[in-house]
Amino acid sequence: MPTLAHKVQVLLTDEQHRLLLKLAKTQQKPLSVLLREGVVEQVIKQARRAAKRQACDAIAAMALPVGEWADMEAEIGRAHAGGRRRP
Repeated sequence: MPTLAHKVQVLLTDEQHRLLLKLAKTQQKPLSVLLREGVVEQVIKQARRAAKRQACDAIAAMALPVGEWADMEAEIGRAHAGGRRRP
């Protein structure tokens, strides 16, 4: 497990704190672990998904050559063979 090195302070309402403590107890986890898992699941994973979606959109927006599959496959094969034709 990576070393935890950064402390963050978060202010909660009494009700939020009570509900989170109850949830942590139900899951038999410290509140800090519950919150860390929530941050990873909700914030970090969503940010990574958004970055992947943006990359896919950028690739889809490119004007890439498209042809018949057999022609494209042969071109890919030649490119990976260093321009040499395979027997």
